[in-house]
Amino acid sequence: MDQVGFALAVGGQRAGLLGVGSSPGAPSVSLYTIEDETTEYDDDVPMTLTELQDSIRRVLGAHLPLAGSTRLSRFTFKARQAERYRDGRILLAGDAAHLFPATGVALNAGLLDAVNLAWKLAADLHGRAPAGLLDTYHAERHLAGARTMLHTRAQVALRRGHDAAAEALREVFSELLADEQPLRRMGAMVAGADIRYPMPGTNPLAGTFAPDLTLHTDQGITGVAELLHPARPILLDLADRPDLRKAARAWGQRVDVHTAKTGRRSADVLLIRPDAHIAWAAPIDEPADTAAPALREALSSWFGTP
Repeated sequence: MDQVGFALAVGGQRAGLLGVGSSPGAPSVSLYTIEDETTEYDDDVPMTLTELQDSIRRVLGAHLPLAGSTRLSRFTFKARQAERYRDGRILLAGDAAHLFPATGVALNAGLLDAVNLAWKLAADLHGRAPAGLLDTYHAERHLAGARTMLHTRAQVALRRGHDAAAEALREVFSELLADEQPLRRMGAMVAGADIRYPMPGTNPLAGTFAPDLTLHTDQGITGVAELLHPARPILLDLADRPDLRKAARAWGQRVDVHTAKTGRRSADVLLIRPDAHIAWAAPIDEPADTAAPALREALSSWFGTP
């Protein structure tokens, strides 16, 4: 949105928030209200313009005339997460696995569920999945879902109160987000990019999202994200390590190998899964006699015996 305005009203037993926003070039404006209500709505019954006007009246204490609408929807705060994302041949993802009490995150979380599950399920269906691969779906995405539940509940707590203490909390929190580091941290949390999946070993890169490095290759300049477009795992050699490329040669039908240079590297070689998470990393200048066996073990653990 290029312009967003907010009106806050407190009165009697009711309190809430009215948000008004417009998008560039759009002939209409967006309105939404937030209020604590005990009314149970039947989602099979379409929302009406009168229902929205009644909510605005409760929040503002005044009538706001509305001429028409193009889309009306309700959102009810729910915080639910399935105990298990996998039970035998039943796999849960997206809204079937979790419902979050704040808007703007469910779609992203559901897509990350699907991306995590898809390559593992494909490997299993094609008979090349190592033992326990499908079980890692629950271990990883349940952890991510719990993290998303944490910050969405925090969002609800931040906007729920309307007394002086709640206003002070929001003001302090807004000041913190004016600084780059807290803003980046909160952005990564909301995007689900701060998750570090549990991985064997002690390398701090393992389990994290691969950074979208600018890569200089023989074919020109590219990025990690572009290399992942075929949805295949990649072995990214950033230090010209023929010893480690040789160690991965037996997995050539399953793993794409790329050699490139980048401005700043935190590892010699990265083994990146199709969901863009780092499965293994070779520390800078790690000797071949320790790096090569560790790489072969990681390749077998994630992509099966060649």
